[in-house]
Amino acid sequence: MRVVLVYPGITMEGFAKPATRPKTGYVQHGLCHISAALKNKGHKVFLIDLRQLFDWQELPGIVRRIKPDVAGITVMSMDFDVAVESARIIKETGKDIKVIVGGIHPTIVESDFLDNPWVDYVFKGEAEMTLPEILDDLAKGNVKDKTVTGRMPDLDSIPFVDRELFGVLEAPWVPFLKMPFITTVAGRGCVYNCNFCQPAERKLFGAKIRRISPERLIEELRFTKNKTGLNSLMIHDDCLVEDEKWVERFLGLYGNKDLRKPFICQGRADIIVRNPALFRDMKRYGLALLLIGFESGSQRLLNFLRKGTTVEQNYKAAGICKRLGIRIFANFMLGIPTETREEALATVRMIKKIKPYVPSPAFYTPFPGSDLFEYCKKNNLSLITKHSDYKRDPVSPKIKGIDYDFLNKILSEVKKLPPSVRLKRKIDRLTLGRFNKELIRKYNPPCI
Repeated sequence: MRVVLVYPGITMEGFAKPATRPKTGYVQHGLCHISAALKNKGHKVFLIDLRQLFDWQELPGIVRRIKPDVAGITVMSMDFDVAVESARIIKETGKDIKVIVGGIHPTIVESDFLDNPWVDYVFKGEAEMTLPEILDDLAKGNVKDKTVTGRMPDLDSIPFVDRELFGVLEAPWVPFLKMPFITTVAGRGCVYNCNFCQPAERKLFGAKIRRISPERLIEELRFTKNKTGLNSLMIHDDCLVEDEKWVERFLGLYGNKDLRKPFICQGRADIIVRNPALFRDMKRYGLALLLIGFESGSQRLLNFLRKGTTVEQNYKAAGICKRLGIRIFANFMLGIPTETREEALATVRMIKKIKPYVPSPAFYTPFPGSDLFEYCKKNNLSLITKHSDYKRDPVSPKIKGIDYDFLNKILSEVKKLPPSVRLKRKIDRLTLGRFNKELIRKYNPPCI
């Protein structure tokens, strides 16, 4: 079959600017894995990345040129409206095209799509194993139910991610990392129980973490290095370091001189405090930046969030990273339900004292599928009126009972920290200027 995969990522980034189209940008790993699985079964796969379009008027012409049998649209909650508009335009352009929606939002809130006339099928869960089978059944006219649930794959057995699908080069968003830069995902799921996230992730990936073997990840990195080059890396797992034995095995393989490059991953304050030797080893093998979810400077709120960490651990973890020379990307939230002014100030004081390389604030946002979303719903707290409001940016009000003018005022104190990170567009120009121009020319957006 001819399959077009659609990435509706313009909620965050918008359409392309006039006279230019992005040469760099992050890729969506779910679609890249699906593309690899479909190609492995002989299907012809195309991509429509809405970030590469100037406006909606381009979409019908692209669909007519591709002539797909099936369109698969990945949907996060904030992209719902964009995804539905994409489905409408695709269906009106080709009424025989079967439209399938998948991803976290259809998995959690399938009811949003069941009565939608532009959506033929709702796919829940992971797609690598089941979607190729569904396409075979579609060709035979054997798919009757509108909802399909995917089986969980063995991650060591699925094809390597299709990195060429998006037609863009991934660019590091910190100036000390060099291109070629890639992102990868070693595992799926999270063992922790934070109420601003769970149980949504368990519904998508299951109760346990499934992670590819270190040997398989090294094999993929070598394959990528030989094909496009590799000078820096980000491992996207929610908490890579929770499996300390896995990390040590990975480091032992990654430490070979021909492969060892600076990398980024995500950690937790309690793990850093419990096992600083692990992070010393990671630093020796290239850990350049560690993302840490500090979340709040209030112990009451950390308990309320079911974070499983303490404020004391936040400070100790930051101190350990500073001593080891590991830069910190500090995630934290303001506007948490029941948060007082003093608790918000405590969070800001904590971040100012930690002085992370990148302070990354967010206003708490009630995401569908999380226990805290249900809390906000039960207590009539949500101010979300449209799906695009699910963006985590510290800009628009998210829940009732929060003084957002006050939060913006105290957040300005964090913004006074020494600027560690240049504007992304400046980084893009620098990295592209250094990078191989022949490779850039090779990566042309396939949807244009």
